[in-house]
Amino acid sequence: MKRLRASSTLSGMTAIAALGIFAIAGAGCRHSDSQTVALRFWNGFTGPDGRTMLAIVKKFNAEHPDIQVRMQRMDWGTYYNKLFVAGLGKRAPEVFILHADNIERFARAGFVRPIDDLCAGQDGLDVSDILPNVWAATERQGRHFGVPLDVHPFGMYYNKTLFRKCGIVDAHGEAAPPRTRDEFMDALAKLTAAKKPNGDPQTWGMVFTWLRTNAATLMQQWGGRFFTPDYSACALNAPENVAALQFCVDLVQKHRYAPPPETYDSWIGFRQGNVGIVFEGIYMLGDLRRQQDLDYGAAPMPQIGPLPAAWAGSHVLCLREGLDDAATRAAWTFIAYLSNHALDWCDGGQIPSRASLLKTDRFQSMPAQSEFAKALPHIFYMPRVPFVFEFQTELDIAVEKALRRTASPQAALDAATARVNEIIARHTAWSAAP
Repeated sequence: MKRLRASSTLSGMTAIAALGIFAIAGAGCRHSDSQTVALRFWNGFTGPDGRTMLAIVKKFNAEHPDIQVRMQRMDWGTYYNKLFVAGLGKRAPEVFILHADNIERFARAGFVRPIDDLCAGQDGLDVSDILPNVWAATERQGRHFGVPLDVHPFGMYYNKTLFRKCGIVDAHGEAAPPRTRDEFMDALAKLTAAKKPNGDPQTWGMVFTWLRTNAATLMQQWGGRFFTPDYSACALNAPENVAALQFCVDLVQKHRYAPPPETYDSWIGFRQGNVGIVFEGIYMLGDLRRQQDLDYGAAPMPQIGPLPAAWAGSHVLCLREGLDDAATRAAWTFIAYLSNHALDWCDGGQIPSRASLLKTDRFQSMPAQSEFAKALPHIFYMPRVPFVFEFQTELDIAVEKALRRTASPQAALDAATARVNEIIARHTAWSAAP
C-alpha cells in the first residue's frame, strides 16, 4: 500500500485523459460467449502487494472458467480521480477497491452498490465474522457498501540490535518494545544517549514517518476529535489535538529524540540501522522482509497518551452500481472468494478483517501481523466525509508546519480548522443547491 496523497477534485484531469479512462472502462463485462462473464478489477496495488493479489486472481480464474477477472493496477495518487471519472461516465469497473474513508464520497455519488442483500443471500457471507468496528466502517445510512478485505493498522517497528546494545531488554536479555509512555520515553533516552561531536545523537530514538497518521494516532490517544459529532464543524484545534501535536514537536525540539522531518529520510534511516523506533503500518512489512541485514521486531502501538488508539485503514471490495444479474453474481462470487482467501492476501503484509481467520494457526504464525493485530480493538479510521482528501491535506500541512517549526501547534491547527470549515461551508451550500 502506498500513501494516499490524491486530490478529490477533477480539475487537474484533461478531457483527453477522461476520455481515455472511459475507453478503458468500457471494455469490461464482455461476454465472450454465453457461459463466460468478464470482470474488471481496479486497485492501487502497484507494489509487492500487487503481485500477491495477481496470484490470487490467477488462481480464481483457473478455478472459475465461467468468470474471468482482469486486474488493472494504478498508483493511489491518481487512482481515485480515475475511478471517479469512470463512475461519472457509468463505465466504472465491476469490482474495485475503496479505502474505508472514501466510501462516503463514492456512495453519495451513487457509484457503489449496497451489498447487504448479497451477504444475506444463498451465496452470502457471515457478516458476524467480520470485526464489528471494521464492518461499521463500510456502513452509510443503514446500508453497507463493500466487504472489508483487510485491516492495516499502525504499529511499531523497532531495531532489536540497538535495543540490546542500549539495554532495552527483558529479564532474558531480549529486546523489549515499550508499551507505555514511561517505557517509550525511557527507551528514547537510552537510544540517544551517545552523542556526535555536533551534539546530535549517534542513533535517533525515533523518526516521524507518515506525518498525518503519526500525529492523528497521538491525537486520538490524547482524546482528541477531528469534527463535531454532527460533522458541521471542524475540531482540529481542540485542546487535546494541540497537546498531542506539541508532544510530537517536543520530541524533536526539546528532547532531540527525533530529527526534524526536513533533514532526515525517516524510513530509510530505520532500514539503515540508524533509528530505534518507527511508527508505521503493517503494509511496510514487505520492505523489511527483503532486507537481510536488519534485525527488527514488530509490536502494537504503545499507549503514549491517556487512551489506547492506533490509526488503521481497510481495503474494501466494492461493486459498481447498475450491474445486470449475471455480472452481479459473477462479481459477488469473486468478492466472496477474495474474502475467503484473505490469509493468502494477508501473508504479504495485511491483517484479515474476519475474526475466524485471526484465530487460525496460520495467522498466529505470522509474527508481525499477529503483533499488530493486538491493536484491533482500539483502531480508528479517518473521518468518512465526502471532502476527505481536502481534510487530510489540511491536516498534513498543519503537522508539517508544526514539526518544521514554521508555526506553533496551536497556530497551525487553528489555520487548518479555519480552512476545513470553509470547505464544509462550500460543500453544504453545494449540497443544498437545487
